[in-house]
This record gives sequence, C-alpha cells and structure tokens, in this order.
Amino acid sequence: MKKRRQSRIIALQSLYSYEISRPNLDSLLTFEWLDEGEGAKDKDLLFFASILIRGTVENLSEIDSIIVQQLDHWSLDRIPKVDLSILRLATYELMFHEEIPGRVTFNEAVELAKEFGTDESYKFVNGVLDGISKKFKNEKRTKL
Repeated sequence: MKKRRQSRIIALQSLYSYEISRPNLDSLLTFEWLDEGEGAKDKDLLFFASILIRGTVENLSEIDSIIVQQLDHWSLDRIPKVDLSILRLATYELMFHEEIPGRVTFNEAVELAKEFGTDESYKFVNGVLDGISKKFKNEKRTKL
C-alpha cells in the first residue's frame, strides 16, 4: 500500500475519533493508538497524516460550511460519521493542497468510502465532492 494512502487511512481514523470523542488535537497527533504494523514508526507516513489531521481540525468550521452547501435536505448530523470524516478530509485537501490533483483526492476519498463506509457511501461521497470541486473551479475562474 502506498504511503499517502496509509497516511489518509490514519488521518481518517483520527478524524473519526475526533468526531466521536473530541480529544485534544495534540493528544490525537501522538498516534499512541497505532499498532507497530500500521506505520507507527514511519515518520514520513505520520508527517503527512499529521498535516491532514491538523489542517482539517483547524479549518473544521469552514470545511463543514462548504460540505453543508452541497447537501440537499441533509444536515451534518445525519451523515454517518465515517462518511463525514472522509468528506472533511477530502474537502480539506481540495481547499488547501492544490499541489495534489483533485482527481487524486476524489479517487482516494471514494476508495476510503468503499473500504470503511457502507455499500452506498462511495456514491454519496463522490456526489458531494463533485459539487465541491465544481464550486472551487467556478470560484477560480471568476478570480481570473
């Protein structure tokens, strides 16, 4: 498995934990819960995961606002926690990491949804992210 994928899985698990119990961000970033086999000692893996986690948590209200704009007759509390964590992670990447192609972010989010979500999660995640991506493309065009 590629390191970026492993980092995203660790970030997803951390964001899910954050959503459930709201631990202190610094304690979340210690990764004490990782097993040795999950990359607990791989500094590159944990570095990228830390960037994703910290960035998502620190920009959570803005990220959630963007996600809510794409929901028809839904609220954040109706979204399964795993799906919400995936959406937050991918939205953070789309917003703040232009060096990562949007297509990569999309594919990774859909794969995470297939692996960790329900049978329908990947369709929901894909649809919401498609709307977010189009919104960003339109905003960039109007700035030119």
